[in-house]
This record gives sequence, C-alpha cells and structure tokens, in this order.
Amino acid sequence: MKEFSRHIVHYLSLLGILVVAYVGFSVFNYDKYFQTALSIALGTAFVVWGFVHHHIHDDLHPKIVLEYIAVAALGVTVLLSVIWDF
Repeated sequence: MKEFSRHIVHYLSLLGILVVAYVGFSVFNYDKYFQTALSIALGTAFVVWGFVHHHIHDDLHPKIVLEYIAVAALGVTVLLSVIWDF
C-alpha cells in the first residue's frame, strides 16, 4: 500500500487521461474519424505517461518502453476494430 500511495499522483494523471478519452468517445460517438484520432492520442499518451513515470523513478529500460508500446498498440487496435466494425 505504501508503494501505491507513493505513486498516487501518477496513477491519478493516468486515470485523468482515460476519463478524458472516455468522455471524448461518449460525446463524439457519431464521429468515427474523431474517435480514431482519439484512440491514437490515447495510445500515445499512455506510452508517454509510462516513459515519464519510469524516468522519474529511474527504472526506465528499453524493455519497459517496448512493453508500453506493445500494450498501446494492442489497445489502439482493439479500439479501432470496435469503432470501424472490423
């Protein structure tokens, strides 16, 4: 629990990014192109957030960056397949 409370600001900022994306998807549910851009922006923000988070805590390694990129790519792929009915 101590480790979580030490990172609470970081997790709240990530939650803020996700909430903004959710609101964007909800408000613009009629615009597939905006949702596509929002999906890519969300994936990019997730990778940047991970990079900054691990850089601040001095545990940033190429393996971690690749992991964040892979998870973001998977998430964007899933979102795009839902948006465009693939």
